[in-house]
Amino acid sequence: MMQALMAHMTLYPEAMPGRPLFVVRDGSGQPLVFVIDAAGRLLLLRAGAWKAIGLPGPVTRADIRQAVDGTLSVALALVDGTILVATGVASTRTDGWPESLAPCSGLPADAQVTRLAFGPLQEGAPPLLLVGATAEGATATWYGNAATPAQGLRPLRLPDGACAVGSYRLPGAWTLREGALRFTSFDTAGWKVDVAYPHLPAATASVLLAAGSMPNVPDVFAAGASIVVYRGNNPVPQRVADVAGARLVWNARSEAGEYLIYADGDDALWLVSRPAGGAWRTPAPLTPQRAVPMLADDGILHMATLHGDTLTLSRHDVHGALLEQTAISLPTNENGAATI
Repeated sequence: MMQALMAHMTLYPEAMPGRPLFVVRDGSGQPLVFVIDAAGRLLLLRAGAWKAIGLPGPVTRADIRQAVDGTLSVALALVDGTILVATGVASTRTDGWPESLAPCSGLPADAQVTRLAFGPLQEGAPPLLLVGATAEGATATWYGNAATPAQGLRPLRLPDGACAVGSYRLPGAWTLREGALRFTSFDTAGWKVDVAYPHLPAATASVLLAAGSMPNVPDVFAAGASIVVYRGNNPVPQRVADVAGARLVWNARSEAGEYLIYADGDDALWLVSRPAGGAWRTPAPLTPQRAVPMLADDGILHMATLHGDTLTLSRHDVHGALLEQTAISLPTNENGAATI
């Protein structure tokens, strides 16, 4: 039975409850996995081998995203409150990571970071970063351009409700409040963008922003009594699935087609896919628990789950059917992983 959902806005596969976990494509199109272990180390798994990224301290929060060109944007919050960011990092690199990261200032000295979230990495748009933190007993939000960390973070004052940062021709923020979705650009010299999304499904409580085909304008998925998508700046939503109460998790596309993953009330994941130029298929069960997905160029869907010190990688076809599954143990401090 579906449970009532709080307003929710997803920008990317969410980090699993507990340790952050991310999966991107490496240069050969295979999964490249990042995990924060119990000691706060950033671990990288490539071709079955673990390596540790050398950092000045333990990591408490992270977000790692992949742009259309394959490069990575990385944001890390260290235990001392420092935020380190890097953009345009080649996914083929296995060294030089510490040199790519730069500090991003702007938070109060006593701030504790609770959330890091990039906006959609869209063609022609800045890689905006949303930062949630507690300071002096209160929770607040900041944002910044990860490509220019020296400019620091700025406070973001928004009404209560789900929030995400990104671009719709100009940098700005989306808010989802009481079933209404709106994008408002940040103050800029000259002009402003203020866009409302009409005809949302009844009881909309989940929104997913995804890189679309239009530069600087995302595709927007919305879920309530059903699931729809707004393509670019088209104000007319297109039907995706007649599913109620979905929590949208992830979207990706390749030359083979497009894929949308949502969670039900029990946190089981479902896949809705469509071939290139075709219609959306009937939703199919994917995994019984939350997992982090990655789409390969050949249309194979890779999923990663983390339980304790065991990482499980699985491969699924376009219908969600399991093709292969592998369990890999995280390295411990005793048997370690080479630091790069």
